[in-house]
Amino acid sequence: MIGAISETHYDQILRINERFVHWLAPLDRDELKHVLGIASYSRQINQAQGVLIGYGHDANYPGHENMQWFSRMFDLYFYIDRIIIDESALGRGYGRLLYADIENFARASGYPRLTCEVSIIPDNPGSHSFHERMGFRPCGEQIYKPGVKAVRYYEKPL
Repeated sequence: MIGAISETHYDQILRINERFVHWLAPLDRDELKHVLGIASYSRQINQAQGVLIGYGHDANYPGHENMQWFSRMFDLYFYIDRIIIDESALGRGYGRLLYADIENFARASGYPRLTCEVSIIPDNPGSHSFHERMGFRPCGEQIYKPGVKAVRYYEKPL
């Protein structure tokens, strides 16, 4: 059910990313290829109804503000860049399955923690609840544009 992301999944990934772009960074086909080229973890579930992309702490991703924040806090971490679940697949447990898979991957790769950020402006209460249920704890916040864009950072020791 969980497998690699292939080019046949790109249209679906771009569609669901656009649906949730108010919480995620915009993504076009070239940027998606770039992100996947950097990623050390990129998996999809059920024909990309759910997608998770992540990087080790040493990924070559200049200018990635969230990874820069985590690098100031932790020497060694695995960063979850984006998890997106198609609206039609919400409630099917795809997020939990992908997170269990990335936890196993990160642990087997020697990382002591997972990290991610969740939008607080605009607020994404469902994602905050999900991450807390999955054992993540808040470890900081960053305001990028007052009243427009801010995030809460989370970590989960492995």
